[in-house]
Amino acid sequence: MARCQEPVITEHPLDVVVPKGSPATLNCQAKPSDAIVTWYKDGQPLTTNKEQVTSHRILLDTGSLFLLRVNQGKNGKDADAGTYYCEARNEDGVARSREGILKIAMLKEEFRSRPRAVQALSGDKATLECSPPRGYPEPIVTWKKDDKEIRISDEEPRMSLHPDGNLVIESVRHTDSGQYVCVATNMVGERISPPARLSVYEKPKFILEPSDITVDVGSSVLFDCRVSGEPQPQISWKKANAQMPAQRAYIAQDNRGLKIDRVQVSDEGEYICNARNPAGSIEASARLRVQAPPAFVLRPQDLTVDQGGRAQFECTASGQPNPAIYWSKEGSSLKVRQKVLKRVGFEPTPPKRLSVLFPGHASIDGRVTVSQTGELHLSDVRPHDEGNYICAAINSAGSSIATARLTITGKIGSASYVVLHVRNACSPIAFPSDTFTQTRLERGIGTQKGRADPHFPLILYNTCTRNEP
Repeated sequence: MARCQEPVITEHPLDVVVPKGSPATLNCQAKPSDAIVTWYKDGQPLTTNKEQVTSHRILLDTGSLFLLRVNQGKNGKDADAGTYYCEARNEDGVARSREGILKIAMLKEEFRSRPRAVQALSGDKATLECSPPRGYPEPIVTWKKDDKEIRISDEEPRMSLHPDGNLVIESVRHTDSGQYVCVATNMVGERISPPARLSVYEKPKFILEPSDITVDVGSSVLFDCRVSGEPQPQISWKKANAQMPAQRAYIAQDNRGLKIDRVQVSDEGEYICNARNPAGSIEASARLRVQAPPAFVLRPQDLTVDQGGRAQFECTASGQPNPAIYWSKEGSSLKVRQKVLKRVGFEPTPPKRLSVLFPGHASIDGRVTVSQTGELHLSDVRPHDEGNYICAAINSAGSSIATARLTITGKIGSASYVVLHVRNACSPIAFPSDTFTQTRLERGIGTQKGRADPHFPLILYNTCTRNEP
């Protein structure tokens, strides 16, 4: 007589995740071997090929359930996903396995949150957001930069991947710029997000700032202004509190700086270089100084004045910077006359003559003055005032001169000279009559031997003898 044995489950079904359309196996083995195995899904008997030949659910001889292709079903109906268990039965009893859950893997197409373009300043933190598509099992997120996978490791601590899928980059650099994609992967496959660009900006920084320049009228000038930054900053120019020179100012080739052709006096001023990019802007300025050599607006004219009268010469000049005006007299022979007088034993008092006078100044005797506007005034004119007078205009760009002649009328004979008879020479030498003072005439010559009238010559009668002082 055979010994009775109740069925025993020796291998239980396990949870399994299978992509839709893929095969799947749920294991179930029992003893004794003649026990009949039946499968249940969600508590209901499962139809297999034993009951329906065309069924994709096949009961194997071992008792395991083989699904040719996992079916998701329509609206959940006839879907293979669910909770399974098996029973082994014989005439001695029934054994039930533990439950095994079959789930169908899935991965949707659409990302819940796509990466977006990010702009960050160099040295700041940049976060590229990504929320992967819904899926089962939960998809794993990775990132690619310019089609190369980013490997997060301790060797590059600046980059980290947050559990939510975001890529965080600390202290971004220019080399971090590029196209990034988020990749979501599970057993179904992978989904790749549209690309998003990370742009790392660097604030503009001057490599070369413009410098102050001084140029002559009519020349060209170049204000150099060079900057770095990411993206390359755009440079623009403006003139402080004024319009730029029309049609003569432009950006030089290779963006080297501002060039102004045919410079005019009105171009003088402060020019500002502005460099701008998405990270910020900076400015630097330089001053243009324009030089123009003096040019006479009003030249002095020749004058004829009576002795003892007044003379006035006008002289006006323009230039950049404003020229200084000064006056001088041409062709003075004072030193020669002094030398001759010393030879004959006299120490003459020199006439108070014009040397160089600037506006607001006067000669020693006060007869010659220059006004603040540059006019030369002579009062009580005397014979020795006759001659050419020079108006000079000078500035840092150059100089110009203009000459006018003063002619004295009303002179009486040779009233402006003294005749001396010199010992051993016995020939007269003439000098201006004011060379001698009244004191010297009285002490050295005597009034009986001559006379000292400023308008008449002084004649010494005892010739060929020397008069000691």
